[in-house]
Amino acid sequence: MTFVEKPYLSECRLDLWLWAARFYKTRSLAASNIKKGLVRLSGKMVTKPASPVCIGSLLVIEQDLVVKKILVEEIAVKRVSFEKARNFYRVISKDSSEDATFFQAKTRYKPDKKARRSLKALKEKLHFLSDN
Repeated sequence: MTFVEKPYLSECRLDLWLWAARFYKTRSLAASNIKKGLVRLSGKMVTKPASPVCIGSLLVIEQDLVVKKILVEEIAVKRVSFEKARNFYRVISKDSSEDATFFQAKTRYKPDKKARRSLKALKEKLHFLSDN
């Protein structure tokens, strides 16, 4: 039996690469975030998961209110361990998690009776001040 070496890959699908590089847990999650416009390829908004990514491409990925700029250094079509997957890319810049928590939306809740009364009083006070 003769050993046949696989040909060198010059490009692959964007959703496949994001999944193999372990940015997303599933390939369908990567595809849905690409369709939502949360991933930009070389400065352009892409909405097709089958968009080709090649070595040297710049990716901007928005995950959980954190924006990561990634430079593709190796093409991968097979999911590997996290240690090996880190060789597929180089992080150019990453927003700090402190900034993300600052911009994170507060959870919505229904105000109780006391909170409703205080909101009503505040609105009436502001309305009264704006009339003068």
